[in-house]
Order: sequence, then C-alpha cells, then structure tokens
Amino acid sequence: MKNMFSGFGFAPTFNPELRGYTGRIFEREVLGECRVRAHGKMGFYASLKEVMRGQPSNTFEPMGETDRFYTAVCGQMRRKGLNPVGLQIYTAVGSSLDRFHGIDGFFSFEGIIVTVDCTINPHKDVTKARVLVTGEDFVAGYHDVAEDIAARFKTAIHCGWKGVI
Repeated sequence: MKNMFSGFGFAPTFNPELRGYTGRIFEREVLGECRVRAHGKMGFYASLKEVMRGQPSNTFEPMGETDRFYTAVCGQMRRKGLNPVGLQIYTAVGSSLDRFHGIDGFFSFEGIIVTVDCTINPHKDVTKARVLVTGEDFVAGYHDVAEDIAARFKTAIHCGWKGVI
C-alpha cells in the first residue's frame, strides 16, 4: 500500500511516542507558549526583548516538560564545570521571534544567549537557531541537545563572547 509520502522518496519515521503531535504542539510542550503574540514583523533584537518581557512563568524555575529540558541543560553544564545558577530558559513560541526569525526559544547565561528551534520533522536539518531540538531529543531526555547547549556556553565563556551565539 502506498502512503501519501511515496512520491517524495521518503516515508516519515516518527517515533510512536510522538503520535498525535503537530509541530506547534511539540514546540508548546517543550518550551511553553510566549504571552506576546506576533503582530507583524519586528527586528531581531526588538523581538528578543519583547519575548524576554512576555514569559508565562519564572525563567529560572520553569514548569512541566520545560523544566525537564532546563534540568538536562543544568546537568550538562555541571558536567562541563559550569555552575548553572543564573541559567534562564525563554519561550518565543507564537511571538515575532518565532514567526519571523525562526527561533522557538533560547537559553540565557552570563550574557550569552543560545537559540533553539523545536521540530518533530525527522528530516529537518536547516534552522536559523543554533540548536535544533527534535522529537528524538524529547524522547531521550534531551541528553545530546543539552550537551550541545552546555558546550556552547563553555566555549563562549572561554572565548569571552557575549550576546546571541
């Protein structure tokens, strides 16, 4: 039996644990939803500042699945010799930063920002964000992606970088 993807040369390899998720639902599950909505295109840094003011909860103590992701990053930071006190997680889902700049969220630590894009598309490999969070990361407890984020913080601190990396 042919499926709807047959003409594209691939069949989706969705994890059964993600059945029923759409891309938007997955983003909300992992990062939550920003309180500010996109009302037209804004510049990158204006969008970033708007998102920082429009968080649905405490960026130091997220809730639910977002806390699981945040905790995984904290653990990897400790393994790399960084004290994660001061680490913050922000959601941009639904904001101008999401809609027009392709950033679903970001982590902030000591003046350094690492951007994140969430996807359930197993074939996505291009993103405007620095780190791509996939459905497989979600199922695996974010180990690899958390290690990537922690490594970016460690490198930025070692090199004296600040801002969005």
